[in-house]
Amino acid sequence: MQPIEPAQSLMKVTTDRIRLAIIAGELPLGSKLSEQGLADVLQISRSPVREALAMLQQEGLVEVVPKVGSFVFTPDIQSALDLGDHRSILEAACLEMAIERNNKTLVAELQSGMKQMEDAVAQNDPVGYTQADMLFHNAIVTCSGNRSIKRVYPNTIGPLMALRTHLFTVMNAHLSDSMSEHAALIELCQNEDIEGAKKLIRAHVFKLIGLYQSSIDAQNAEAAKTA
Repeated sequence: MQPIEPAQSLMKVTTDRIRLAIIAGELPLGSKLSEQGLADVLQISRSPVREALAMLQQEGLVEVVPKVGSFVFTPDIQSALDLGDHRSILEAACLEMAIERNNKTLVAELQSGMKQMEDAVAQNDPVGYTQADMLFHNAIVTCSGNRSIKRVYPNTIGPLMALRTHLFTVMNAHLSDSMSEHAALIELCQNEDIEGAKKLIRAHVFKLIGLYQSSIDAQNAEAAKTA
């Protein structure tokens, strides 16, 4: 994380910086968050850090344990499924609106995001891939023209993108499938196949949830061996 210039809106920029650090894996899932430690890194006082952590708690990226402290979230499988439902419902609705209202721009922005993902894969850059994937999916929301969904969408995308970074080693084995799904979605949008696009986006979102479930199962199996 980079220091914050004093002239900027401290609470907003602090929230953005910590959110990105969680999504990028710089602050790993389950790690304890020290207000003073974050303030020292960002070269600011503790007050905006405290406010930022409260905001990120509302977004689901931070968990607060009374009398213990604040931690980067670690979702159980039901929470991950709920996030997947939320995101797939929003993106499916936005896809329909974007294809109907703004399809030419939608396809162009999806192709741009796809190119950035391809570049990140070539450079073995998990953070770059996650950021490009966020741009790809954000284009669906932006091109829908629905300002209300655009406003709440970041509260959904953040936790799932953090999971993607966390699972990048696992995802790496499935990247060719993921890239194929992105390419297929672009083709469906080009063909204005709304129902096909909506079906694919749900399957795409829940593939990540399935990988997270497999990761939890593997951890539980390993813990059982050492118990």
